Amino acid sequence: MISIRRILVAGIPLVYLFYLPIQSILLPDFASRTIEIAALTIYLLVGVPTLLAFTGIRIPIWLALINLFAAVVLPALIILQRQEIGNDKIGAWVVMGTGVILTAAAVRQHPRIAVLGLASLITQIVLSYGPISLIRDGLVGAIVFVLAGLGVSRGIRRANEESEKYLAQQTKSLAAIAALEAAESARQERLQEVLNQAIPMLKKITSATGALGGSDRNQAKLLELTLRDEMRGRALMIPALKAEVARLRSLGVEVAVLDEGGMDDLDLPTKEQLLQKAIAALVIVSTGRVTIRSPKNESFRLTVVATIPGQAAPVVNLRF
Repeated sequence: MISIRRILVAGIPLVYLFYLPIQSILLPDFASRTIEIAALTIYLLVGVPTLLAFTGIRIPIWLALINLFAAVVLPALIILQRQEIGNDKIGAWVVMGTGVILTAAAVRQHPRIAVLGLASLITQIVLSYGPISLIRDGLVGAIVFVLAGLGVSRGIRRANEESEKYLAQQTKSLAAIAALEAAESARQERLQEVLNQAIPMLKKITSATGALGGSDRNQAKLLELTLRDEMRGRALMIPALKAEVARLRSLGVEVAVLDEGGMDDLDLPTKEQLLQKAIAALVIVSTGRVTIRSPKNESFRLTVVATIPGQAAPVVNLRF
C-alpha cells in the first residue's frame, strides 16, 4: 500500500510527469504517431512506479536499470518519430520527461544510473540537433533537474548514515549503561554478602573484654582483607579469583587486587577468561607478594605480578 505521506511527497513530480506530454498529445494526428505513443507508454510505465512504488527511499536495482533503459530508448524513439514524419515539434516532452525519470532514480538512491542516463540523453540530443539543443530543447533544465536529484540523493545518504551511527552509538551506550548497572548491582550483592559474614566477628570484637585470641585475630585480619578486596577489586573478584586469593593468603602471600576500570567494557565471559589466565599463572606462587591490577586507558586489560623478597626479577609478570 502507498502511504499518504509518499503520495504527498511525490505529488508535484507526479503531476509534472503527466503534464509534460500534454502539449505533444494535443498536436494534430497524435493517434497516427505510433512510435511516440510507444515512447509515452514506456515513459508512464517507468515513471509512475519509480515515484510511487516500494517502501523506503531506495528502489530495487532492477527498476533502476529499467530507468536507464528508458533514458536510452525514449530519446531514440522520439528522434525516430520526428524523422519519420518530418516534424521536430512533436515529442518535446522527451527531454524533461527523461530528466524527471532520472531525477527520481537519483533521489531513490541510484545516482550512477542517473548519471549514465543523463549522459545518454545529452549525447543523443546534441548529436541529432547540435549544441543549440542545450537551450532550445530544454537540455539545460534536464541537467539541472538531475543534478538537483543527485544533491538530494547525497543528502539523504548522509542523513541515513548519521542516523545509523547515532542509533549504533545509542545502542552501545545503553548496553554500557546496562553492563555498569549490572556490575554495580553484583558488587552491592557481594558487599552485602561480605558484610553479613563480618557481622558475627564485629559483634565478637565489640563484646570482647580483653585481647582477641590468635585464631580470632587471624579471622579478623582475613575479614579486613576480604572487605578491602571487595572495595578495591570490584568486578575482578569472581569466585575463582576469590578462591585463589584465599589459597595464596593461607600460604602467607601478600595479595592486592586493584580494579581501576580496565575491563569495565568487557562482557562477563571475556573477563572470566582473562582472570582464569591470571589464576593459572599464579599456581607456582607460594610466597612473596602478588598484585592483580586492571588499569584503565592502557593497551592491555590485566596485569599480574608476583615477586619474592630478595629476588630482583618477578616470578610472574604478565599482561593480558
